[in-house]
Amino acid sequence: MMLDQRILKLLKETPGIISGETLAKELGVSRVAIWKAIKRLKAKGYALSIHKKGYLLEERDFFLKEDLDNLISSSLLFREAYLYNEVSSTMDIARELAEQEKRAIVIAERQTSGRGRLGRAWESEKGGLWLTLILHNPFPFKEAYLLTYLSATATAKALWEAYGLPAKVKWPNDVLVQEKKIAGILLEIKAEVDVINYALIGLGVNINNPVEKKEFLLPATSVAELLQKKVDKLPFLSQFLSIFEELYQNKGNILPEWKKLSLTLGRAVKIITSSETILGVAQDIDEEGALIVQTPKGKIKRIFSGDCFHLRDLTP
Repeated sequence: MMLDQRILKLLKETPGIISGETLAKELGVSRVAIWKAIKRLKAKGYALSIHKKGYLLEERDFFLKEDLDNLISSSLLFREAYLYNEVSSTMDIARELAEQEKRAIVIAERQTSGRGRLGRAWESEKGGLWLTLILHNPFPFKEAYLLTYLSATATAKALWEAYGLPAKVKWPNDVLVQEKKIAGILLEIKAEVDVINYALIGLGVNINNPVEKKEFLLPATSVAELLQKKVDKLPFLSQFLSIFEELYQNKGNILPEWKKLSLTLGRAVKIITSSETILGVAQDIDEEGALIVQTPKGKIKRIFSGDCFHLRDLTP
């Protein structure tokens, strides 16, 4: 473990101020080395304050590389974890790594250019979980749609397991709690003919980060807002990766599990696609991943993508 990460670990585990002398003794390095490392950490954006008696970590809501390495040590899908304090987007980093055939997860404490579906901006401040998974040679091309359903299902289940939040899924790629958006999924695929070279699954989860109250497609919320306290992000990540891998290995369970958690099926909906607006009742997800909507006139529509709005009824 690099010195900077070892210092962060000790600072995170120490509730108050810890002296440079203690850090140097614990880590077997000079106080000068400690001082230089502290300067590097401050330059990276870690909230460290310097006192006469030593150093204080004022904000502890971040991951340690050691924790991530431990999480993926038994993974069948991922071999490496990349952790950044700030990046433009974890998807951008992951795309470069995927071209190098890395089987990895990429996490950033903050994104400056996070985005969701259709390139929409996604607020990605510190406190949230901003993650991209790199999957090589995943499902056959015709089953690629399952990756979005898989990721949303794993996210909702992990929010329940980690924090007791009754999360639900909304077509096509949102996770909600109390009808407010808490997480979103972004899927990007590189394929040739009918073969997927790799898939990037971007996941953004509002955990301890401040959320915008502006209502775009949906009002937003966070774990901290719902529980009225800040929480540790690691339990969620641990549950998410475990559930994700279990469903990945048993892909026949993905759609049934998604349907159990769905807020969309059985609801009156308005779907806006690139070519039309559809009103009707969401009936099902078919074997090709399409949302089946029955219009008021009884016509059946198969929809593969679009913005979905839940309605109280179909009254014009």
